[in-house]
Amino acid sequence: MINKTTEEKQVFTTGEAAKICNVSQQTIIRCFDNGRLQGFKVPGSRFRRIPRGELLRFMHDNKMDTSRLGSVCLQVLVIGLKGENVEAVINTFTEGHQIKITHAEDAWSAGFAANECKPGLILINPTITGLDARAITSTLSLNGGLIPKVVAISSNYQNDVNRKSNNTASREAIKQAVQQVLTA
Repeated sequence: MINKTTEEKQVFTTGEAAKICNVSQQTIIRCFDNGRLQGFKVPGSRFRRIPRGELLRFMHDNKMDTSRLGSVCLQVLVIGLKGENVEAVINTFTEGHQIKITHAEDAWSAGFAANECKPGLILINPTITGLDARAITSTLSLNGGLIPKVVAISSNYQNDVNRKSNNTASREAIKQAVQQVLTA
């Protein structure tokens, strides 16, 4: 059974990881000690901690059921790109995951939306005037402790989609960003 704290938790003890993976705590400790499971030891003690992304990677690598880990909703902020086409690409690569996509057309609304939705992924049209991706990232990390993945998408992306041409570079950038955020 998944409880709300498991879904939101970012670092797990070896006991918690064992329950989630449905193995013994000693198995988790052995995997940690031999390097198959990465994490850190609490300074000044022998206690081990495993970050969420690492536990998820470990579970995927060992073909374990990840449903006990819970799923967190991925917040995506799309700035200066048309909605339907970008959403279709994002949804293609996030099948089976909870996702919420927020759109902004200009720098001001992007800043407001970023503060409201706390995105894990930001897709930007780099031709938007007054938009500073580093400033958005810095502000979000200071205010909420969140450091989103920021990807600049070609300003030609929208035209390429409308002409039905295959803009594989932009699709691949979106795919890689989404996969990185989902496994982090």
